[in-house]
Amino acid sequence: MRKSTRRVSLALTSVAASLVLGGTLSVAAPAPAEAAGRCVDYNYSYGGYSSCVGNIQILLNAFRTRVGSPYGTLAVDNSFGPATRNAVIGFQRYWGLQADGIVGPRTWNILCAPQMGPGPVSWYPYSTARASGCNI
Repeated sequence: MRKSTRRVSLALTSVAASLVLGGTLSVAAPAPAEAAGRCVDYNYSYGGYSSCVGNIQILLNAFRTRVGSPYGTLAVDNSFGPATRNAVIGFQRYWGLQADGIVGPRTWNILCAPQMGPGPVSWYPYSTARASGCNI
């Protein structure tokens, strides 16, 4: 038997023996979905809780005064509750989107780009947008 084949065989035998004898096999826990991709790659809706929801709240607050305040200032608590849902719906209505309260690709497209003219604008939270996966 070749040396490398013996190592693999020995490793497999050790794992099998450990499991048979009641030992535990250490396996890393799967990463949360948020860590697997960017915020902009997912849809967010009522009842959700994550740092991405907090980013949505920051972005909505930034747009709030620029779009005629169709919703109130949000607490940035990472929780997609009734106030965040109402703000998303107000934001979607203002921009002519389907007002379903779900932050999906079309809503992300607008949240990811300050639509108020050329060049950088002082009121837009660019670092939060980049942290969310916005290409800006």
